[in-house]
Amino acid sequence: MSEKLFSEEFNEREYQSDILKGAYLIGAYSKAVIDSSYNPNGKIVSKNETFKKWLSNQQIIQSNLKRIFNKAREFEWKFQLSNRRNSDLSTLVTTHFNEDKNEKVLQQEVSFAFTRGFNDYARFKKDNPYQGGE
Repeated sequence: MSEKLFSEEFNEREYQSDILKGAYLIGAYSKAVIDSSYNPNGKIVSKNETFKKWLSNQQIIQSNLKRIFNKAREFEWKFQLSNRRNSDLSTLVTTHFNEDKNEKVLQQEVSFAFTRGFNDYARFKKDNPYQGGE
């Protein structure tokens, strides 16, 4: 039996806005990268909090979403954190996040969507343990 992927639960219709959809997915992906980099059995790093610390110093606002995603991808690549779940989330972001500079949403909504994705991924991971020893 293979591990369940977040894309199997993601409902894109839940978000009317591409920005909020992206914030939600980037939040989930950020949590996945943080968890992967803290893995005590990591290939390159173990119990590394570099991305987590970097993220804690960022404003979760519309203009920073792409930057946060790119930094998470950089850490995933740099520390060889790629696995099926991280790849699945990265694909979800690149498929569903369309940054429209003309679309404006409230900063609080962006922050809420990001946090919701972050927390939903934590719950998803708890409910669906990774079979590969993540």
